[in-house]
Amino acid sequence: MSFSFRHGGFVVGALAGLLLALPLLASPRVRYTINEGWRYAPGPVERAEAVDFDDAGWERVDLPHTWNAEDAFDKSRAYRRGVGWFRKRLALDPSLRGKRLFLYFEGANQVADVFVNGEALGRHVGGYTAFVFEVTDQVSFDRENVVAVRVDNSHDDDIPPLNADFTFYGGIYRDVWLLATAPVHLDVLDHAAPGLYVGTPTVTPDSALVDNRGVVVNDSDEAVQVRLVHRLLDAEGATYHEMEQDLPVMIPPGGRLPFDATSTYLDAPRLWSPADPYLYRFVTEVYVGDTLADAVSVPLGFRWFSADGDGFYLNGEPLFLAGTNRHQDRPGLGNALPNAAHREDVRIVKETGFNFLRLAHYPQDPAVLQEADRLGLVVWEEVPVVNLITMSEAFADHAETMLVEMIRQHYNHPSVAMWGYMNEIMLREPKPIPEGYYEAVLELTKRLEARTKAEDPTRLTVTAQSFHEVYNGKGVSDVPDILGMNLYFGWYYHDFDAFGTFLDTLHAAHPDRPLLISEYGAGSDERVHTLEPVAFDFSSEHQQAYHRSSFAQMQARAYLAGSGVWNQFDFGSSHRQDTKNSINQKGIFFFDRTPKDIAFYYEAKLRDTPVLHVAREWDRRAGSSVADRTQPVWVYSNWREVELFRNGESLGKQTPDNATATWQVPFQNGDNLIEARAGDGQRDAVMIHFADRINFFDFPNAREAVFAVNAGAHYQVIGGGTTVWEADRAYAEGGPWGHVGGEPKRTHHRIYGTDDDPLFQATQEGVEAYRFDVPPGRYEVELAFTEIQHDEAGQRVFDVEVNGAPVFTHLDLAGQHGRYVAVTRTIDVSTEGGLAVTFAPYAGIPTISGILIRRLP
Repeated sequence: MSFSFRHGGFVVGALAGLLLALPLLASPRVRYTINEGWRYAPGPVERAEAVDFDDAGWERVDLPHTWNAEDAFDKSRAYRRGVGWFRKRLALDPSLRGKRLFLYFEGANQVADVFVNGEALGRHVGGYTAFVFEVTDQVSFDRENVVAVRVDNSHDDDIPPLNADFTFYGGIYRDVWLLATAPVHLDVLDHAAPGLYVGTPTVTPDSALVDNRGVVVNDSDEAVQVRLVHRLLDAEGATYHEMEQDLPVMIPPGGRLPFDATSTYLDAPRLWSPADPYLYRFVTEVYVGDTLADAVSVPLGFRWFSADGDGFYLNGEPLFLAGTNRHQDRPGLGNALPNAAHREDVRIVKETGFNFLRLAHYPQDPAVLQEADRLGLVVWEEVPVVNLITMSEAFADHAETMLVEMIRQHYNHPSVAMWGYMNEIMLREPKPIPEGYYEAVLELTKRLEARTKAEDPTRLTVTAQSFHEVYNGKGVSDVPDILGMNLYFGWYYHDFDAFGTFLDTLHAAHPDRPLLISEYGAGSDERVHTLEPVAFDFSSEHQQAYHRSSFAQMQARAYLAGSGVWNQFDFGSSHRQDTKNSINQKGIFFFDRTPKDIAFYYEAKLRDTPVLHVAREWDRRAGSSVADRTQPVWVYSNWREVELFRNGESLGKQTPDNATATWQVPFQNGDNLIEARAGDGQRDAVMIHFADRINFFDFPNAREAVFAVNAGAHYQVIGGGTTVWEADRAYAEGGPWGHVGGEPKRTHHRIYGTDDDPLFQATQEGVEAYRFDVPPGRYEVELAFTEIQHDEAGQRVFDVEVNGAPVFTHLDLAGQHGRYVAVTRTIDVSTEGGLAVTFAPYAGIPTISGILIRRLP
């Protein structure tokens, strides 16, 4: 085996043969984080960049940091988008004298102005890519240096993203590094890229070519001639190939000299894939004479890929990209995650069984790409041109710059197979739509496509289009290599079964077009459960049914390149007002990374190791009829046969279909131990508490002490952590409870004054009464209300009584409390038998959200 390298198209040197393993020389670069001991203050602040500015009163913070970790989830106010200032005093080690010094920021959202010792170094626009400034001439070794950074996450019509379903946290939310190089070094200032681009222009199972390119910079005071040594290291760090390249010209002071090199063919490279993510490393060393001046190391994976109308191919074999999407935030941290949290997220994705990860909707932390390389995930990475554009040259320029930064910074990661540059770009249109808007969208699409191909012709290009954008005649879908589609059949539109029909029709019309389902998903809340799940009820049961149907339909269509769950994790979205405030709840893991039940469905479908999981989100149940005592329990497993037990009694064996087995379980009042068994001793168990509320109404043997109804809802809510508020029902002869009259209504708006939003978001409107056939006794009755329709006083006014005792007189929810505010009142009532909650309207119609009855001693 041998390598020969070219400079300017000419062979300049080679070293043939398999070399003995040699130790890699330590890089003369010095690189370390400066994350500790910053000061932060919300801005604007006058003279905050000045050396003599007194920041003693500012908050002390360590990076990564965002100022929106808490307020982005506060119901009472909008999260702050504006200016924040960061300052740090930085002492330099004398050993760095004579080196070139740089400040490297992995990410600050979204406009950053950097100052050192009062001098402005420059501005970076864009919140999700790295940037670097040289500080050699601005720093001092004789005193502490003051680094000041003004960050602004305000909306700007010329900076994408303009609008999106995620929170635009502000701050320096990734690592900051001090980098020191020798005066002669590989380029640091090329869009914050590593300075070395390594590719594999030809790969087969039998042989491969390696090429690399970069720029040597001479910041010394004299002309130099350099020699490059390129090393290919195996996964153990041994030098497997080595080659030298003498650059034939002198580099003048302040000069730059590009280089490029291509190997001869290598025999039998070990290929990178999700099943075997074997990583080499490629190192370029820069020598001036015999002195090592600089060295840069990047990952290298031998693989090749393609896509067509029949699917996606990796290393010549068809591979269905079974994957997911990921946002970069967590509770209590916002987007300011430590690297360990980024790496953990990628590990969770891999452990779920996925082989594909879309980084939505922006370039992500270097730790994410590194872990995807290591674990074997095929990656789609994209820039945040989302929902709509501004028809300005500045917007287009910023979008293109973000694209270039992303590609150059992450070029060397073998996990990256696709560069994306738009998501649902026509989902939100400006109002009114300017003349020529769609033409401008298409023009920007073509511009970004062309720049992507110019930067990196080896990767596939992709955009994601919503259901209504796919082939809408605007031409955007025809531009990239792969058409990604964000499709939500059975959530936003249509039903589950229409999904496959849509895909087949589209494929038949465009048989050569590579198709990838870039998003599909449904929201859920662990407190919401129902035997009759429907879209947008946020029940765990609907989410599970949605995924079981959707994924099976996609797997059955071999022409699809792949699929991406939306989303791996619940994530922050400040405008969201579903059952959890400011959270997009479509994750298959909760925001805190606890797995939802549906995550185990994917494990059972995709993993080779045994999976056995009893669904457990619905672990507190209640019923007040004989029919309610028998309810379904789901088990997700890839075992051939599973047996289910309740309190040690077998309920029978089943063969899972679509990795799912379902039993109708006869629950007993109280705790029920539900255990699944499979294989040679594998077990999984959960305790499910069932409150048999028939007992609440059973005179004279009443035992259950609490009854609660979620008025106007077809689902139960677990409120306050433990109380089960049953789904509503109409009163019928024989009781034992229900509403008389009324029509169910529901809102998705956040509810103020409570954490039990799903309880108050449903209402029974126009109700005349609720009847409860309780035994004689003394009861505490809690009534829950919220106004979901009216803003002004006097539009809905009514009285409420319990067994004739007034609870509210002329209750005006909007006038007395405000819209979307939780209101409760409790009354003690004694009865000789039966409770009646009655409503008398004065203006509009009555409404109620919940009733809780507690038997008193």
